[in-house]
Amino acid sequence: MNQIKVFVTGTLILLCGWVTANNYLVTNTNDAGAGSLRQAISDANVTPGTHTIAFNIPTSDPNYIALQGVWKITPATALPLVMRSYLTIDGTSQTVNQGNTNPDGPEIMLDGNHAFGSDFAFHLYNVTGVTVQGFIIGRFTVGIEISGSTSQNNIIRGNYIGCNYNASDTLSNTHGIEILTGPHHNTIGGSTTADRNILSGNNHTGIRVVSSNNNIIKGNYVGLNRTGTAALRNYDGISIEGTSKNNLIGGYTAADRNYVSGNVAYGIPVFGGGCSGNIIVGNYAGTDITGTAAVPNTYGVLFDDGASFNTLGGTKPGAGNLLSGNSGYGVFIYNPGTQRDTVVGNLIGTNATATAALPNANGIVIDGPSYRHFVDSNIISGNLQMGIDIHIGGSDSNVVTRNYIGTNAGGTLAIPNHMDGIRIGEGPRHNFIGLPGKGNIIAFNGGNGISIMTIAELYNTISGNSIYDNDGLGIDLFPEGVTLNDAGDGDSGPNDGLNFPVIDTVYFSGPDVIISGHLDVATPATTHVELFIAAPDVSGYGEGKTFLGSTTALANGSWCDTVSGVLSTDFITATALDAAGNTSEFSENAVGPVAYVFELEQIVAQVTIFPNPFTENVEVMVSSRELHPATFTVELFNSAGVLVVVKEGFDGRALLDAGSLATGSYLCRINFGGRVLPAVRLVKE
Repeated sequence: MNQIKVFVTGTLILLCGWVTANNYLVTNTNDAGAGSLRQAISDANVTPGTHTIAFNIPTSDPNYIALQGVWKITPATALPLVMRSYLTIDGTSQTVNQGNTNPDGPEIMLDGNHAFGSDFAFHLYNVTGVTVQGFIIGRFTVGIEISGSTSQNNIIRGNYIGCNYNASDTLSNTHGIEILTGPHHNTIGGSTTADRNILSGNNHTGIRVVSSNNNIIKGNYVGLNRTGTAALRNYDGISIEGTSKNNLIGGYTAADRNYVSGNVAYGIPVFGGGCSGNIIVGNYAGTDITGTAAVPNTYGVLFDDGASFNTLGGTKPGAGNLLSGNSGYGVFIYNPGTQRDTVVGNLIGTNATATAALPNANGIVIDGPSYRHFVDSNIISGNLQMGIDIHIGGSDSNVVTRNYIGTNAGGTLAIPNHMDGIRIGEGPRHNFIGLPGKGNIIAFNGGNGISIMTIAELYNTISGNSIYDNDGLGIDLFPEGVTLNDAGDGDSGPNDGLNFPVIDTVYFSGPDVIISGHLDVATPATTHVELFIAAPDVSGYGEGKTFLGSTTALANGSWCDTVSGVLSTDFITATALDAAGNTSEFSENAVGPVAYVFELEQIVAQVTIFPNPFTENVEVMVSSRELHPATFTVELFNSAGVLVVVKEGFDGRALLDAGSLATGSYLCRINFGGRVLPAVRLVKE
């Protein structure tokens, strides 16, 4: 009895081993019967174990298309659902068995011919570990569908879906790949050229993920031809919908990058009130595969209809996306309920090296309204209109920090947005453009650095930024142009028409500079003043290039601050920030007279030199409470150290005739009370 049991058990073990490794061979293009794909799927479905469906169809088959090097299978009705886990459906085996008859793509073509009932080429339902690879799939409702809440760890790779044998023309499905309602941890594409799917030419989406979580989409061409150089349009590229969560689109290496370009509407739309935690990293959307030429989508990336807490880019190496060349917006964040999405570390409007423009119409648009988004550390430059446009009432409380807007990384090269760097219009409130220590660089743009457009825009804080060399004002609270202060600050307008500070004096005391002035605002004691070294524009008001620090005014409106890092030739400007969050325009630049305070053996001397820079005469005034000399001597040395002007001063004043001097830098040395004061640099313009 025991021997019989052992024998039976051994037989079962051998039988199980036999059924776990079946190889079903497709040998013809027939729709049914022995050797057909339909029969192979049916047989695999009913046989337990791990199986492969392989292909070895001869060139004598009547559906071999010799000019293309492909074998066409045309199902008259839907193929059976794939319901067997751990199954590989391997179109690449045809290449192994019959040679590389189509060097431009796969050899096995599934053509749905838009026939009634040809809903899917392959439909994976509640399966695990299925791989589908090496097919051309066209003219179905859905090329490949994965559905069922237990569908997981399936791989779709190396296919042409929606396009012809060489991905030069369309063979449209409605959707290329659809992951529908519950599948998770599936992978579309991969990290090698052989893994790449080309999902192009479909009438709606290349890839559609609906209410499915934790899937990976990487390494694909979506909307491009085989060479990645021209459009082969889907309507949308990769669409994340419904309640989809924690899906990864792209990856942190170039091999994992999706190229999502040439699509009619959106490259990567994410929409639906339950879409959250999705991560979009490392992709190119709107360009060719080199990142140097535009292959436009209308919009690069969309967050819409309540999609929240999603991430576009990131701080890890390789996380940034290239979102350039799109005919509409690089990034579009839209509609009520869409909130708290993060846009970090991307290139938006430049080429892949951030050295030249590859423009979108606008860089980032926040609209709809949507709110509380975080935009940080992006390069947003080269766009045809605005770098960032925050638009319509309710688009509130967005935080924009540490971005390069109109420049390359570091602000060393001009890549201007053609209009404003940032525009806030038609009602947004409580937005933050820069924070202390986290300011943006906003430079070289064709309009204003920052425009705030209408009376409806209130409490928008502009703080700690470096704003310079824009064609318009640094900050413009409309109406366009410098808005002069009004007595008592009783007017209204964008940001409540907050008055800017007035700079009264600038004193140099050793390495420090003491700057003082006054404010005419409703509540001076709760209003801050931010000080900047100006990059002067033709208006004479700002722009504030180098942030120096901030101080709070007294109740009477007077304010004073001591800062460092200022040269005697620098212009100073300032902004006001009230307790409600409003920020003013830049103040009129401080151009002098500028006083230099020196301490010598506890004797304080104040020297005022005006103007500096100079073109003709220079006036030097010396005063001291400790000494009252009748005379002093002023010496001017050129950059070679040659003494070029000597002038005696009387009653604390000397007038230097310097009109004949060459342009350049000079050192001014003053002999006062038997002491030589530290030299001051002057500039002849």
